[in-house]
Amino acid sequence: MKALLFPFSPTEPSVQLTRDFPELDWTVVQSPEDVARAAPGAAIYVTSNRTCKAETGEALRRHGQALRWMHFTSAGIDNGIAMGIPDGVIVTNSAGVRAGNVSEHALTLLLALVRKLPNLMACQRAHEWRRVEMTPHISSLEGATVCVVGRGPIGRELARKLAAINARPIAVSRTPDSDGDVEQVFPRERLHDALAISDAIAICTAGDETSRHMIGAAEFAAMKPSAVIVNVARGSIVDEAALTAALKDGRIAGAGLDVVETEPMDRANPLWDMPNVIVSPHVAGQGSSGYPQQRKLFGDNLARFRDGKPMLNECKVPART
Repeated sequence: MKALLFPFSPTEPSVQLTRDFPELDWTVVQSPEDVARAAPGAAIYVTSNRTCKAETGEALRRHGQALRWMHFTSAGIDNGIAMGIPDGVIVTNSAGVRAGNVSEHALTLLLALVRKLPNLMACQRAHEWRRVEMTPHISSLEGATVCVVGRGPIGRELARKLAAINARPIAVSRTPDSDGDVEQVFPRERLHDALAISDAIAICTAGDETSRHMIGAAEFAAMKPSAVIVNVARGSIVDEAALTAALKDGRIAGAGLDVVETEPMDRANPLWDMPNVIVSPHVAGQGSSGYPQQRKLFGDNLARFRDGKPMLNECKVPART
């Protein structure tokens, strides 16, 4: 069976799939032109959201008539949808493969904000021992209500970590199911109710057409002035202009951003210089390769694909207009 792999770099861990699944006839491609040449006869296409461009989508639609399964080594598939996935193709992603790393990064940002690490580091750079001045501003996640928006693998793992440090995680989700790690699950229609009682908010939901600017001016108005927010999902979920205004006006206390609406973030963006903002350059998933989990997921799905069984992590892709 012919398979194509389009890694975002030659050293991406997913390149090892070509070694670990030698029963597939692999071709590694590095450009839309490569895709156009290699796509005829290929049943499987493995890629990353980071490689998806309009030219690649056009090459797949024009030359990939045999394509039946597209697997993303990333959790996000929004660029893939934008480039135009051929109709009738099964699409799976790698949501959950890096849930441990991303949830750890989210917790790090939350702790840094409530413990005022940006302010403390400013004191360090100024060689100022401001214990008396800083003490009243430092808080804790212990006993704090933390709203986790999204109940996918990252959201669930973050809730577990929060419960372990005696925070009180609640969740906002499209699905009402609950478990022992959260005290309450709010439907999306009650997002404002959840935000109003939260001391911190963590955005972990998928970035799609239903979540674009899910957090905007009205949502910041619903939050406590003392609340902090972190986003480790997609920049499109948070209205950046509304976030900037809320931070400037003191309507919320701080933000930790691993993702922003336009990446890389413009050097003139005012969020860079706000003392109550932490920016990291979309690195929440880093720290370990995640390849063993990736290999298992791909292997399980390959067996399901051959047997015509439902696929793990299958994504709903809107029809092209």
